[in-house]
Amino acid sequence: MKKLKLSFLQNELNRVSEWIRFSDKKSAFLSAYYSGIFLGIISYKDSVICSISKFQSWRLFFYIAVISIAAGLFILGMFFLISSVFPRLKNTNTDKSLFYFGNISKLKLIDYFNEMEKLTEDETKKQISEQIYTNSIIATQKMNYVKNSTKALFVLVIFVFILVLM
Repeated sequence: MKKLKLSFLQNELNRVSEWIRFSDKKSAFLSAYYSGIFLGIISYKDSVICSISKFQSWRLFFYIAVISIAAGLFILGMFFLISSVFPRLKNTNTDKSLFYFGNISKLKLIDYFNEMEKLTEDETKKQISEQIYTNSIIATQKMNYVKNSTKALFVLVIFVFILVLM
């Protein structure tokens, strides 16, 4: 740790935290698409019900299967989207970090000030490194959820397009 500069670690923590913010922006973008699809489905429900009554048995089965798959993809995509917004926010490496908001909030203000006063540069580097690691885990988890939600949305759009063509 002695070779690493404190400014480097602070920049690295900011970089990793920026990835978390970026995944949140992607989640907001995806939620707009899911909302649009949901509103589109709601607005065409009467047309869908009317169409179902006109189909023959084999075509009706296919139509219901496509609707069921689309509904499943919508639910799955929303699950991943919601999971990306509410990640695991626990520092499992230590409960003594002075740089993790969950641990800081458990301290009284005076205790926090006292602990910060006692903090050495090496201990500061260690704690910032732990926070970089924890934030990296959170960022990876959030990005994976966003990626899975995006995949579900892409396939959902294909199934909605098939429904529109029917």
